[in-house]
Amino acid sequence: MPQILQSSHKDYIHDIAFDHYGRRIATASGDRTVKIWDLDENGEWTSSSEAGATEWKAHLGAVTSLSWGHPEFGQLLATSGSDGFAAIWEERAEGGSGFMGTSGSTDQSPGVSGATSTRWTERARLTDARKSLSCVKFAPRHLRLQLATASADGMVRIYEAVDVMNLDQWLLKNTIKVEADSSTDLGVTCLDWCSGRFEPPTLVVGDSLGGVKVYRYSDASRNWGLYLTLQGHTSPRKGVLDVAWAPDVGRSYHLISSCGRDGLLLVHRLKKSIASQDDSSNSANKTGGGLELDSCQQLDNSVDTWRVAWNVTGTVLASSGDSGIVKLWKSDFRGNWKCVSDIHGSLRDQASSIKFAP
Repeated sequence: MPQILQSSHKDYIHDIAFDHYGRRIATASGDRTVKIWDLDENGEWTSSSEAGATEWKAHLGAVTSLSWGHPEFGQLLATSGSDGFAAIWEERAEGGSGFMGTSGSTDQSPGVSGATSTRWTERARLTDARKSLSCVKFAPRHLRLQLATASADGMVRIYEAVDVMNLDQWLLKNTIKVEADSSTDLGVTCLDWCSGRFEPPTLVVGDSLGGVKVYRYSDASRNWGLYLTLQGHTSPRKGVLDVAWAPDVGRSYHLISSCGRDGLLLVHRLKKSIASQDDSSNSANKTGGGLELDSCQQLDNSVDTWRVAWNVTGTVLASSGDSGIVKLWKSDFRGNWKCVSDIHGSLRDQASSIKFAP
């Protein structure tokens, strides 16, 4: 049964994210706070009332985005804010008596008995952006402990922890200049990583000018370059609201979803080529060397879409907007994407409003 979470946030919730195992939820709000929810043994989402344990002030302005780190590196959370910096948070046992395990439980030190309370502490603050940050995303585990931030100054910045055992030090490894004109209010609005283990580090980036672009890291030049330009969102209103790269589960192609202010919901299909995957060219017309633009399909969506997300196998796409409805999309055997379920936000008439396609 659906459960309503009384978030206690005093402003809009800007972002929500599940952890790696799907047993924890983090919410980011315009009231400058972050809140953590845990799934208990009864299947209920709960949050501690202890100050600082599961809710804390994370930024000086609105918290715009958050991202969980892979549990191999501990219980890590990255947040970005309208105040122009990103913060790295780690859940630690109070008094340093233990550390958080990969499932969120505390490993006890010798001589400590009973449950140990935990607290989220700020380990690092990344302050290189000149304007507000719109998005932050940890990289897949095989790329080590890296994260990318998107800023209104038109830049994407990639950071890496100098030592995974000491999260106080983060190195700004690379910067990507996405927009030629950084005077726009929103700049880079969203980004997502490619999770393919046999692909070079790759990002899809959306900006306020409507561009959807794929950037790839080249070992030869030790830099990021523009690799592909996908169909954007430029008419009648310019701007990309969200992008999502489907998990790579061994298919011969990649899927990227994007939505924008023009009201379009698109699924881009990129075919994996057999050519060398290391491409140092910065040309947007260069489609060889690992990825080729195969097709772009516009989904039959009657309402504006604000956010998109894939399931863990990349076979189901979820989209949501200001209509209070979450739509689930699947591809048929011809490769056409169709809506298979509507989930209404109002629980009052949910039983009658959820419709499954035949």
